Amino acid sequence: MIAFLLVVSFILHALSLFVIILLYLQLSKVKETEKRQQQMAEEMEQTFSAYLLEWKEENERFLKELTDMLTNRTKADRKQSSSKADATSTKEEALPNYFPNVDDVKDIVDIRHQAMPSLVEEAWQLFEQGKTIEEIAKILKKGKTEIELLLKFRQK
Repeated sequence: MIAFLLVVSFILHALSLFVIILLYLQLSKVKETEKRQQQMAEEMEQTFSAYLLEWKEENERFLKELTDMLTNRTKADRKQSSSKADATSTKEEALPNYFPNVDDVKDIVDIRHQAMPSLVEEAWQLFEQGKTIEEIAKILKKGKTEIELLLKFRQK
């Protein structure tokens, strides 16, 4: 009888040891998967950040080209109007001016920029006041991820 109980006990111990090993292997697989997912999330964030920086640079380049083009157009218009001022003064007054003066546009942009701080500056000021990212996103009516990226760019 004692021999039978010892055999049953040995089998139960072996079975429990086998189950413990299986659980440990499952846990290690889950941890490995979690690490891979975290690494993929970091790679996606870096890719997205790089994309946003490229987009910002491209927008700045476009605005510069646009202002240069408008400046060149207004200079050409001024040259043409000064050479033909006597002959066409009445015709030019009748035609509407479709393109605004570049200096006027720059003044408007400067005034607007001085009156309204940029989104990055507002977010940074709120962050320095101790607000959380969620609170900043609610105040500025933007997404949490967008605010995180703005603050991350500002820190760099």
